[in-house]
Amino acid sequence: MTTTTSLRRRLAVTIASMLLLLAGLSACGAIDNLSGNKKASLPEDCSVYQDMESDETYPLLLVLLDLSTNSAELGSRIAAELTPYLEDAIANGEYVRLLSSGGTDSGIVQSECFSGTAPFLVERNNSTREHKDREVAVESLRLEIEKIVQTTRISPTGSATGLLARIPEDINAIRSTPGAKVGDVTVLVWTDLLGVGQDTDCLNVDGKKASISIAEGIVKRCFTTAQIKEVDGAKIRFLGLSESGTGPQLELARYIKTELCLRLSDDCS
Repeated sequence: MTTTTSLRRRLAVTIASMLLLLAGLSACGAIDNLSGNKKASLPEDCSVYQDMESDETYPLLLVLLDLSTNSAELGSRIAAELTPYLEDAIANGEYVRLLSSGGTDSGIVQSECFSGTAPFLVERNNSTREHKDREVAVESLRLEIEKIVQTTRISPTGSATGLLARIPEDINAIRSTPGAKVGDVTVLVWTDLLGVGQDTDCLNVDGKKASISIAEGIVKRCFTTAQIKEVDGAKIRFLGLSESGTGPQLELARYIKTELCLRLSDDCS
């Protein structure tokens, strides 16, 4: 055997070995990903955490984010506040729809990840793997929420009116999705309830003093003008009222929340 032939064969064996090694590493990466050993990252496709073929009845979580800032700090706080709800959805199954708005000019944006078209649910035959996969799923969805907050365009004017007005519409949209079986409905509203800038907006509080009678008048206008409507059979929870505003502003926001709850739903706080 010539020296040249021997070198060629050795080179061929070396290349083949390297290709096998790379294939093995890729396979290990895929296995790690499936078993929950992969580090959490922004999901390219949230359907990996959903039961796309479910015929079970699951509750619906509708999340509304009325944002006056899109800071990373606020994104982290909102994600932390929503984490228990994400954990419950991943473990027990739940439709989740999320809408965000940064004010008048930014409009309302529906999250592609949290579209509500299929229930979130992570189940595995092995309990250890299931626990790891659920942890990765929740952390990935937390990161997605942080991204949503930070990429929402903020306007100088706006309020929660548009988001609150959409509650019945969005609940009905999920219920009417082909194949969807929706049970109990919970609505989470992140807002400071300090709308500004438009006189036609019923939740505009520019120049308003903090009193129960003023809050009552503000909310009454919302319902008499049909800018906001009653939501039948849904549990509504307001979050974030203490995130902005001080003194009289915060007091007025709390009065408004109380009045809204009296008219929005039988289960509201």
